[in-house]
Amino acid sequence: MYTHDLGSADLDESQKRFLFTIAQPYLQTGEWPTWDYVCAVHERRGQDAVALLDSLPLSGGTEVGSVFYGFTTRTGRLQADEKIALTIAAAVPLGELRSTLAEPFLRVLHHMIELQGSISLEPGKVTQARLVSQELTSAIPGLRRDYVASLPDLLDREPATRAVGAAGASRDEKGWSRGITRTVLAFRTAMDLHSYVSTTCQLVLKWEQDNLVRPGAGPTRSASVAGVPVPTSEPEPGAYISQGLQDELEEVGAGSPWKVDKLLDLLAELNSNYAARHPYACLALIRAIMDHVPAVFGEKGFAGVISSVKMGTTDTNYLRALARYRFPGDDVMHRQASNVATRIDMTDVPPPLYVKALLNQVILALRKSTP
Repeated sequence: MYTHDLGSADLDESQKRFLFTIAQPYLQTGEWPTWDYVCAVHERRGQDAVALLDSLPLSGGTEVGSVFYGFTTRTGRLQADEKIALTIAAAVPLGELRSTLAEPFLRVLHHMIELQGSISLEPGKVTQARLVSQELTSAIPGLRRDYVASLPDLLDREPATRAVGAAGASRDEKGWSRGITRTVLAFRTAMDLHSYVSTTCQLVLKWEQDNLVRPGAGPTRSASVAGVPVPTSEPEPGAYISQGLQDELEEVGAGSPWKVDKLLDLLAELNSNYAARHPYACLALIRAIMDHVPAVFGEKGFAGVISSVKMGTTDTNYLRALARYRFPGDDVMHRQASNVATRIDMTDVPPPLYVKALLNQVILALRKSTP
């Protein structure tokens, strides 16, 4: 699990531009692009679309069978001819999607809530409200015809309105019809985009937690990126970053135009908190390091470092894996107090090797900048 609320996720400019690359064909033609198109556009910009996709936050899990919600409908490795679309959550960072995608969706959602709430219940029967395209155009005037035609697919991309079993859409020459599940009732008070996204993330996190703690389940899953393993037991305390690596960083920094005193202080505090087994401080400090160093590479955000800086495949994989830990940092710093117990411990801190790979790239960049 990487973020508790996509609505509060802080995307950098390269991530927003990546989302807009996906959104633009939809805004122009009503069709979502293939993954090949998205990759080709970013290759011309000298960027790695896979790295940018991997850098986006998710709410929930990432393994096969996990429940998750993100800004895109696809994660992981995509085939060239696969279509990739954006979810309603993407309208938070992309205002262009609000009037064309999100606002009509919310009107439809609340119409579904009304239908579900008004259905007659019978003790001896399974009852289900249905959404019918012909009735929908009368109930919500102003919906575009092409939007109504694409609604079954859009509803299936959102976790809480996804069709299950008999709820699937049936089509004929007059239009389509699909069942409504009781999950929509959780959105009674979600009257705007942010509250909808927050409610969806809360549901997804609950469903994923239910998966992890269900009776007979094995140990908690840990995510891995591009074959880079994540530890499943708490690490032994000790130096997170060796003194030798810190000394090398200080020496190289002294001859470059960049000041590395803050980075060295962050590393010293990280070592201290890692040895004391303080996971919140460790995650916050690692997040601070990831936000601090992109300027050395001429980038505004960490996603830009992964997608634009030339490095070996192994180092790229380490940095992609590290990017996933940006969101536990968000959780540590931005999750508000609630009646839900925290689950963060030292197993949620990334392996030192991931941060070392980043520091090695920083040292190389500092050497290149040395007069």
